[in-house]
Amino acid sequence: MNGIKTKLQEVYIPYLIVSIGTILFYNIFRWTLDIKLGILPLKENLLNFWIPFALPWIPILIWLRRRIRILNVRGKRDNGYFGYQFAMAAAMAVPIIISQNYIEKSSFDLNEISSISKVKELKNEKYFKIISFDVDQNSSLPYVTARTSGRNNDNLNFYLYLACPFEDTNSIWYGVEYKKNLSNRISEQRKNSEYRTFINKSEKEFKTYNFQDVEYFERLGYSDDRDGFIEAIKERNTYLNENEQIILVPKKDVFEERLGNSFPWIFGSFGIGAFILLAMVLIPKIDEKELRDFKKNKPLKEDDLKDILGFLNPMGENKTTAILLLLNIIVFLVMIFDGLNIVSPTPKELLEIGGNRRFEVMDGEYWRLLSSIFIHGGLLHLLMNLIGLGLGSSLLENILGSVKLIIIYFVCGILASLASIYWHENTVSVGASGAIFGLYGLILAFTVFKIYPNYMRGMTWMLLGLYAGVSLLFGFLGGIDNAAHFGGLISGFLIGGILILIDKEELKKNAS
Repeated sequence: MNGIKTKLQEVYIPYLIVSIGTILFYNIFRWTLDIKLGILPLKENLLNFWIPFALPWIPILIWLRRRIRILNVRGKRDNGYFGYQFAMAAAMAVPIIISQNYIEKSSFDLNEISSISKVKELKNEKYFKIISFDVDQNSSLPYVTARTSGRNNDNLNFYLYLACPFEDTNSIWYGVEYKKNLSNRISEQRKNSEYRTFINKSEKEFKTYNFQDVEYFERLGYSDDRDGFIEAIKERNTYLNENEQIILVPKKDVFEERLGNSFPWIFGSFGIGAFILLAMVLIPKIDEKELRDFKKNKPLKEDDLKDILGFLNPMGENKTTAILLLLNIIVFLVMIFDGLNIVSPTPKELLEIGGNRRFEVMDGEYWRLLSSIFIHGGLLHLLMNLIGLGLGSSLLENILGSVKLIIIYFVCGILASLASIYWHENTVSVGASGAIFGLYGLILAFTVFKIYPNYMRGMTWMLLGLYAGVSLLFGFLGGIDNAAHFGGLISGFLIGGILILIDKEELKKNAS
C-alpha cells in the first residue's frame, strides 16, 4: 500500500498537475495572442500541431523526467524510461491538438452580410454568409505547386490553387483548391504523366464549378493554403500588398455542425491518456535507491539530456561541433518563423530563402553556394543531418582544431554545391549533407592512411558504412542530391590526403 501511495504522490499526481497546467497554458496563450490579439506570426500548422506536439516535452524534461526514475522499469537501459516520457508527452499533446480545432472554430460567429464589400469592414471575423455575390471565373489566377510528405518523403502531393476575383472588389478572392496524392517512389516519367493528368482533370472540373454552391465562407488565416492563393494572385500583380488580400474559401457543411465532437473528445482523450499512465505507474515496483536519491535531490548518474545539452554547448569540450550544430538549428528556426513549411517547404520557397540552383548562381548570386548548406528541406532532413554532423565533426575536432575544421566544412560545402549545379540543370539543392560528406571524406582518408589508432578504425569504418554508404545508396533511389554528396566526399578525401602529406605525424599524434 505504501508503494502505491508513493508512486501516486511522487509520479502520477505531479504528472496530472503538469499535464493540466500545460494544456491550460497553451490554450490560454493561443487564444490570447493569436485569436484575440492576432500578434503571433506563426502558421496554423505550427500552432495547431507542431507546437502542441513539442511543448509537453519541456515540462516533462524539467519536472517529471527525474521522478520517472523512481519506477523500476524493466529494460531501463534500453530506453524504458524514454517510453514513459513519450507516453506522457502523447497524453498531453493529443488533447492540446484536439482543443486547437475547437478553440479556433468556436471563437468566431457566423456573420451574415448583404454584399462582399462588407467583409473588409469585419477585419477580425472569420466566417461569413454572403446573401448575394458574383465571381469573375474568366479572370481566375492559377498557381501549381508540389510538396512531399510522409516518412522519408514517401508521398508526393500536387496542389492547384485558383484565386477567382469577386466582382466589384480588387482584393477579395474566392479560393478553389484541387489536390492529388501519389507515391514519391514512382519514376519521373510516371510523375510527369500523373501531373499532366491532374492538371487536365482539374481544369475540366473548374469549367463547370458551381460558385453558388456554398453554405458559408471561411477567411483563410496564415497558412500554406493562403500562401498558395497569394502566389496565384502575384503572378499578375507583382507589387500587391499581400496583407490586404482576403481569401475566402467555400464551406458546404452546416455552420452549427463545424465543431463536430471535438469538445467532448478534449476531455475524452485526456481521460484515456490519464488512465493509461495510471496503469503504467502502478504496475512496476519502486526502485528504492532511486527514491532515496530523488528525496536527497541527488543528480542522475546517467543523464542523456545533460549529455546532449553538453554536446550543444559552444563553450564545452566540442565547441566547434556545437557551433556548427547550433548554426543549422538557428537557421531552421528562422525559416519556420519566416513562414516555411516545417515538414516540406516547396522548391520555390527554398530558392527564395537561399537555396542553390544553377541559373541563379551563374547569374551572379554566388552566395547561394554557401547559404544553401545551412538550409534544410524539412524537420526530418535537419535531424538526419544533425546526427551525421555531430558524429562526423566530433571525430575530427581534436585532430584538426577549430579553425581548420570550420574552414574545411565551408570549403567542402561550397565544392559540393558546385558539384550539384554542375550535375543538375534545374534542381534546387539545400542541406548540410554536402559539407557533412566532406567531413566523412576526411574520416575516410584518415582511416585508409591509418591516422586513427587501430582501436578506432573499426568504428570509423562502421560509421562510414552506416551513414555515408547508406545515404549514397538511398540517393540512387531518387529525391536526394547525390551529386552534392559525391562532391563533398571526394573533396573531403582530397583535402584529407593533402593534410596527411603535409603533416601526417602531427595528425596521428592528435588522433591518439
